[in-house]
Amino acid sequence: MKIQIYGAGISGSYLYHLLSQNGFEVSIYDVRRSPDCRCAWGFSYSESRELYKEIGLNVDDYILSKPKFVVANGKFWFKNKEIVILDKKRIMNDLWEFELKDEGGDLIVDATGSSRAYLPKIENDAIYTTVQFVERHDLDENIYIYMVKTGYAWAFPLGDDLWHIGAGDLSRERALELVRSLRRTYEIDEVEGECNCVGKIRLLPPSKCRPIVWKNVYGVGEAIGCVSGAGEGNAPSLKCAKLFYDCLINDELESYERRVLKEFEWIEIEHEFVWAVQNNKKLKALRLLPKVVSIESKRSVEQSVETLKNLIRFLI
Repeated sequence: MKIQIYGAGISGSYLYHLLSQNGFEVSIYDVRRSPDCRCAWGFSYSESRELYKEIGLNVDDYILSKPKFVVANGKFWFKNKEIVILDKKRIMNDLWEFELKDEGGDLIVDATGSSRAYLPKIENDAIYTTVQFVERHDLDENIYIYMVKTGYAWAFPLGDDLWHIGAGDLSRERALELVRSLRRTYEIDEVEGECNCVGKIRLLPPSKCRPIVWKNVYGVGEAIGCVSGAGEGNAPSLKCAKLFYDCLINDELESYERRVLKEFEWIEIEHEFVWAVQNNKKLKALRLLPKVVSIESKRSVEQSVETLKNLIRFLI
């Protein structure tokens, strides 16, 4: 059986190594000639460590920082539990030890992220624009967030006074305005950056991205909505690729879509919560808040009683 992967981002590259290291005939293709320049990622450490271990990669070798706190809108302080900032450039350069080939296959994997190039297009898709910069600042090593109903801006520490600053919203102009709000809130000066780029991200849960399987095409990662309600798609995309691999080796591909929906029920809850907040459905958001807190207390941050009280006040 020949497998062709389209898209050599996080899920496609990971899946290529998982398959090739285990005896499958597999090729991978990407329209880019090298990994893109988006400069850092926040990962859920424990999840990512175990998944990357499957292909012989030690995430500890790529850690740039482990922030102490996540601060939202200047007033919500969450103790960081699981989030680490990894060096995306090094990871992707190390993973791109393959020749890009478009040879077709018996099975096609669509790992093309927001473009979803091989699966049918999604009706009422939700594609957000991101703007990203790398700058030098003297700040405490926390993750700084500024949220509005339609998006949020961030500042992640990369170590050695380097910071990854960016935002995602419905348009580039709105994303840039969010970055300006972030700077005002945390007194982060606007300085000449070492790099900048614009990207896209899909913010829909898997149930809204069906079909996940279409003819001989199987979607993985962001192409099928493996992105949390907060926009974190790294560990979920790796998990999705591993799930495809498990179904393949166990001759259970017919159950792949069902298993994706089951595995990522927590993403559905988070997106439902975000939708409720964005649409001013306060009662629904309050009902979902305990579930979101439970999910993220395992994956990312700890919430104090005082922080939870402030969140409730914020929602009402």
